[in-house]
Amino acid sequence: MTAHEDTGFTAWMGGKVFMVVEDMTSARMLEASLLRGLGARKVIPATDGADALAKLDHADHVPDIIISDWTMPEVDGLALLEAAKARYPQVQFIMLTARTDLDDVRLARAKGVDGYVGKPFTKETLVAALRKLQG
Repeated sequence: MTAHEDTGFTAWMGGKVFMVVEDMTSARMLEASLLRGLGARKVIPATDGADALAKLDHADHVPDIIISDWTMPEVDGLALLEAAKARYPQVQFIMLTARTDLDDVRLARAKGVDGYVGKPFTKETLVAALRKLQG
């Protein structure tokens, strides 16, 4: 990646609003920190799908990109994906999950997921998924 490409990516990240949905506090904090390190200025944390939906319904600005775990209490990531895409079709959605079985990936794709990253993940795999959204 050239310095120009890196600057463009950082600027793109800075112009987006992210929501990180993860029931494990340490993972949620790590993901938000990684996004900020990549240039994100606004990262909205949510503790599970129910919390995310409540925040979406009361948001002044709907996030551009939701990054969500799949396996969570209350409302799981797949149900969140369906609800978010139905209410806000412009939202881009990355599933960041330990569920890496091909059938799970296919199901998420059928429901409209824009990116899929398996856990454990690296900064590079998250960046690759984000770059695909960047276009």
